[in-house]
Parts: sequence; C-alpha cells; structure tokens
Amino acid sequence: MAFSKINQSTVVVVFMLIVTCSSSVFEWNQGIRDRRHAINAADEVHQAEGQFDSADEKVKTNVEGRERRRVPRDVDPGGGGTSSSTDSLCLINDAQAQLKKHTQVYQFNDSNFNLAMIWTGTDGKELLALTTMEYGFFAAQSKLWISKDFGVTFHSINDLIDGAIIRSSNGIFKSSLDPQKIILVSYMEDMAQTQTRLYITEDGGQTFQKKVASFYLDGAIIFHATDPNKLLAHSPYQEFSVWISDDFGKSWTSVRKNVMIYSWGTVEMEPGTLFVATLDNAEKQNDESPSYTMLRSTDYGKSFKKIKDDIYSFGVQGKFVFAAMDGSQGDNSRLLYVSKDDGSTWNPTQLPIVNNDRFFSVLDMNEGMVFMHVDNEGDTGAGTLYTSDADGIVFSVSLEQHLFPEGSTITDFYRVTSVRGVYLASQVESTDQSVHTVITFDRGGVWQPVKAPKDSKCKDSATSCNLQIHNHYSQFKGVNAPSAPLSQPNATGLILAHGNVADSLETHAPDVFVSNDGGYNWTRALVGPHHYTITNHGGLLLAIPAEKDSTNTIKFSYDEGHCWNEYEFYSEPLTITGLLPEPSAKSLNISIWGFGPQDRKWRVITVDFSAILTTECKAANFIEWVPHESNNQKGCLLGLKETFERVKPDSRCRLSYSHQNTPKRSEPCLCNKDDYECDFGFSRDIASDECEVSPGIDPSNLDICINGVEEQITTWGYRKIPGDVCVYGFEPERSFNKLQEKCKNVSSANQEGAPKTAAIVMILLVIVMFSGGLLFLLHRHNKLPCHKQNLESYRYSQLSQGDALDKIIDLETQPTFHDSSDEEMLE
Repeated sequence: MAFSKINQSTVVVVFMLIVTCSSSVFEWNQGIRDRRHAINAADEVHQAEGQFDSADEKVKTNVEGRERRRVPRDVDPGGGGTSSSTDSLCLINDAQAQLKKHTQVYQFNDSNFNLAMIWTGTDGKELLALTTMEYGFFAAQSKLWISKDFGVTFHSINDLIDGAIIRSSNGIFKSSLDPQKIILVSYMEDMAQTQTRLYITEDGGQTFQKKVASFYLDGAIIFHATDPNKLLAHSPYQEFSVWISDDFGKSWTSVRKNVMIYSWGTVEMEPGTLFVATLDNAEKQNDESPSYTMLRSTDYGKSFKKIKDDIYSFGVQGKFVFAAMDGSQGDNSRLLYVSKDDGSTWNPTQLPIVNNDRFFSVLDMNEGMVFMHVDNEGDTGAGTLYTSDADGIVFSVSLEQHLFPEGSTITDFYRVTSVRGVYLASQVESTDQSVHTVITFDRGGVWQPVKAPKDSKCKDSATSCNLQIHNHYSQFKGVNAPSAPLSQPNATGLILAHGNVADSLETHAPDVFVSNDGGYNWTRALVGPHHYTITNHGGLLLAIPAEKDSTNTIKFSYDEGHCWNEYEFYSEPLTITGLLPEPSAKSLNISIWGFGPQDRKWRVITVDFSAILTTECKAANFIEWVPHESNNQKGCLLGLKETFERVKPDSRCRLSYSHQNTPKRSEPCLCNKDDYECDFGFSRDIASDECEVSPGIDPSNLDICINGVEEQITTWGYRKIPGDVCVYGFEPERSFNKLQEKCKNVSSANQEGAPKTAAIVMILLVIVMFSGGLLFLLHRHNKLPCHKQNLESYRYSQLSQGDALDKIIDLETQPTFHDSSDEEMLE
C-alpha cells in the first residue's frame, strides 16, 4: 500500500511494522526487473518476517511522493579510509575445498515469477518452497515443495494443494508463535468474491486441510499476539464484517459488521482485547469524511463497549492507543489523542499545529517512549522529530530538519538493535537541501554526525568529513545500496551499512562499512556495494557483490569485517535474490537463492560454513566489552553501565546454539545532562547537551491538558529520558501544578462525546495571559503550549514494537503483524 495524495477532509491512520531478521516467509520475483531491484527484494527479505510481493511491485510502491529537491550529489568515490584486507594473511587454508564438500545445489524445474521460502519446524531443517504466477489478468497454478534437510533437496507436494492458484499477494500467512502453523490462501475456481479457500497446515507442511471460509478475505489475516489459534480477518464484500477464528482458520465467526478499522490489542493489554471502529449511522455513510464509533471488546468479540464517539481513525501500539478526533475548529481539522488504559480515558498530545497538507508519523516506540515525526509546512520533505514522555502526552524536540518526504513511506530513521539507545537518521541541510547522516547514542537526547573511519579523506571542497550512511532514501533515489543498515540483538555492538565519506550523501556506488562498538567508530570493510547478512552471533559476516547483474562469489569474514575470504559457490553466475542464514541459529547453513540469466529457473544453493568454523568457542575466546565506553560517560547510558562477553574477533570459532548475549554485569550510574532530554518548549543544537528555550516560548507559562485538567509545567528545560535508571547527580526541577481552569473534559469513563467549547476556552485563557503581540508571535511559531492542534493527515509507521525494528514494510506485503489501517480511506 503506497501513500498517495490524501483528501483534505480525510484522516488516515496506517500502522506499518518493522521486524527483525528472524525470517520466516521469503518471496522473490524474477519477472521484468533489473539486477538492483532483485537485490533490493532480497535485502527486504533477510530483514523482515512475513510475505513479500514481487520486486517490481515494491518499486511501484516507492515511486510516489514529492521529494524532488533533495538529490544526493554525484561525486567520484574515494576517501573511505583504511579498508579491510583480503591478502594471504587473511586466507583460510583449504577453505575452497572444505566449503565445496559442504555445498549443495537444487534446481527447481519451474520458472514461475515468484518464489516464497517458508521456514517451518523448530530445528531449522524444514522449509517449504512455493512458486506463484500472476501477471495482469493471467494466473498460473502454484507449485509447492518441501525440504527436510536445510534446503539441500526438495520433493513436490503439489497434490496437497490440489493444483490451486495461491494468491501472490496476501497468500501466505505463518504464525510467529508456532512456525509449523501456516495458511495458504487461494482463489476460488470461479474467482467469486463470496468465499475464500484456505489450505491449513499445523505440522510444517506434512499435511494440509482444505477449508472454505464463508467470506471473501480482503487483505491480511491478523495473528493474535499470544494465542496462535486466534485469527482476525476482514471482508468489505460481506457488509464490512470482522471475523474471528478460534481454531487457526478451520472455522470463522462474524463478530461485528460495518467495521472500517480493526486491531487486536497488544501483549501489554488483556488477552481478549479487540478494537474496532464502526460506521453504524446510516446518515454518516454518505459523508465525504465520516466519523466512526470506537468500540472495545475484552472477550474476543463476544461483546463490545463503546469507548469513544466521533473518531476518524485509530492505531494501537505497545501500551498506547492513538485516535484522531475532531479538532473542533470548523475546518475538518483533526486532533490526536492518546490513551494508556485501553481507551477508558484520553488525553490530547501536545504537538505543534499541523495543517491540511502535513502529517505526523510514529516512528518508534521502545521502552515506553515514542519517537514522533511532524511534517514541516510546505513541501520540504523534512520535519521535526519529537520524543515523548512516559505517558505519550508531552513531546519535546529531538531533531529538526529530519528527512521524511511527504507522500511516501521513505525514511532513513533506524534503531540499532545490537546496542541500547542508538539510532540513525538523515537530516536535510536547509541552505542547499543536501542530506547528511546523524546518530544519537542516548535515544534522541543529542544527535551528532557519524564519525568517519581513521585516515579518511574528503574532497577539498567538503565543509566537513563524516560518514554518510545510505538507507531507504538512497535506494529510492537509485543509488546502488542493495542492503540497508543491518544490526541484530544477538550480535552485540555490530552494525553493517553502506556509506561514503563526505559532507553529505553522494550518488556514486557506496562501500560497506562496519562498526563493532555500536556506531562510535567505523571501518571500511568492502569496496563497492554488497548484499550482506550476519550469523553465528556476529562471528561470521557474509556478503555477495552487487556491482554486476550476476555473480557466483560469496565473501565471508570471521573477525568483524577486517579480513575477508572469497568462495565460488556455483559454476556459473546467477542473478541473486536472497542470502539468508538458517533462522533458528542452530546451524551455520547459509542459503543463496537466485535464477539463471538464460533459463530463468530457480536455484537454491546451501553452504554449511561449519566446514571452516570447526571448533566451538571456549572461555579463552571471550573478552569483556562495555557498550558506549567511547562516550564521555565511560560506558554509562540511560543510567546504566553494562558489561557483555563477546568473542575475540580473530578466534575463528563457532558459538554454541544456546549462547545468549545478555549482560554479564549491570550497575547504575550518577545522573548528568546526558540522562535528560529537552523538556516541552526547549530544544538542543546538534552535538550540544544544553537545552535552550525554543523561539517564541515563554518558559514561565507552559500549560498542558492532562486528564481534563490544565496543568502548568515548572521546568528547568530538562526531562529524564523514559527508561533511564540513573541515580543522584544532576536532578533538575520539574513538576506539574494544577490550575483552576478546566480544559477539555476527556477523562469521563463513558466517553459520550467531546465538549465543543474547549478550543474557545483555551483561546480565551491565552488572551488573558499574554498580550496581543506575544500571542501573534507564539501562533506564528506554532508553539502555543495548550493550543488545540489542527492535525489533518496521520501516518503511524510502526517501525518498532518491543525489540522489532528494521525496515518499512508495505502493509499488504506484511501479513503476520498487521496492526491496523483504514485502507478504504486512501485514494
């Protein structure tokens, strides 16, 4: 689903999930695409769990939008600093011969456009391969294979699905709780939109049950967060009904009709929680932008309770429920509210005024704090990044000029999962519209340029010399950066990324850089673009060159990217579409997927790298490592100093499958300014720890509305970062004082409807408190502390929930954790 131009009277709430590389369903397409598109599809595959559409469809998804000003400059490559080595000192004796003995090739007698690989079982040995063919109005029979030996051999099980035509989009659904539970969705023989045929396996593909659901499935099947048997589905063809299954799709029950938006509750809520937004009022159905009634069930849809009238959209994320409501300004404006008690009470978020052609996006929610992007005025493609307090109500400026082109899903915002507190983002230079990379090591408290590798050289004309990291925006602009930044929770401190050393992003082919300390220091590991992955808990890095259309060479490093060996895995070059380690981490099997440039037939090459990592790591192979030891706080981050054990880079050993990358020791730290972010009405300059009053703000008059009561903030400009556990030390004053004046009553339990006079009351209050000139100044800077927002376009990009973060996924290609969206509201 692509974001397109939004009707001014329409509000859109879309949740998009980014997941880690515990990949379960992988799909590629070999029809009508160039080599870069194929590699990009593979990159999305190895970073995400779920089903993927064809690469050419993804290109269609990313070509919309209006970011025409910020173009990376075309500069010759060079100056990347000291790069890694592939000389004789790095070579492993007999590596080629040993790996040849442990390499298996399987060729499918099939040239269907799409190939999906579905890992099943708990030991990583079993996987299904499904090919599908849909091209315009043409569709061919799907073909299904199963492997029980890590993909070394396959045998056909087409008879189990009766030669069905499985949907290429939203056709494969795998439970994240039980990898053996899989549903294949096929078309009916007459293509009727009244029923849906499902092929269900609960034993990893050994057997399938054929069931026919009495509704036409539209979009994704949504899995429950804790119960693998409970499913949620929607059908606009049967009175916009929502259906629930208690037995993994064998039978379905309609629980509500006229449902426009729907979502399971999260793991933080009661297990039976379900939210829906209904359009039951017949008079509203003809409205250009109708409002809905929001209902909540706590018994899996058996009964519902109204929790809010007149909402336009909602989304559920972690402990928060967000809802867009009327801004009460008579111009179809919208106001975002947040609830922390499953919708029983609501509070307005304190964000700047946003007009009709702007949007905001929830980019990350980790450890109870929300990163929110708010679009700037005009078509600038940039906005302001805010961070919330623990209640999700008060937001403070984290990063200005944050790149997020309007009308697209493209963002370079990325949470590093291999170390706490680290994020990457792209920032637009307001003077020349160039784009450069910034990094934060304290969850958005302070942002700074990414340090270039030692001995790096920049062009004489460069105003600064830093590492610029290529992410989705570069891929959208056509830069050959086939893999986005990559990190994994089980590879402590490691980050792989494409980049160039300059004062801004450049258009020439980037190199691959590696950091082993969470982003403080970097080394140029490989020259030119590559498709890469991480396995063996960081003890083995793998990369396939991406400069040519086809290749038969894979590179590998056992010392965090310093030394690289090469291995020729096939007799002739292939167009590579996938490079994936076995997901259970119980083996060192690496699977490479691709097709022959001439015959267009799919091939799977499996390489067992235990042939070169023959010994298991011993105690002598480990060293202690303290994350963030390079900062000024000697390893303290968010009030905690942690010590990990990790393998020495040159050990060349295999980590035990049971190895856990958990801290060996943890100890609290004294508080200082790094443990605080800027409070509401304050902001920091890049690389500064001082919070200064934002322009147009009177710090003595900071009022917000919480639980229906206006409260005045008393602050020195600092607010402790949610999740920070520091003690003593720097403790700035911050308190809330209740005022006599009541603001909009949003705390009533029955939520019978919002009063219509709140905006007038607040404007009168501001007039009394401030002179006319100061009021004009505040309004011009969009900084009225308790002004009711005009939030028109809402885009929730759920890049992270818990520990899941990597890459933006189109909802229609990510069925497994589809949170919530109102797809009917997109033009």
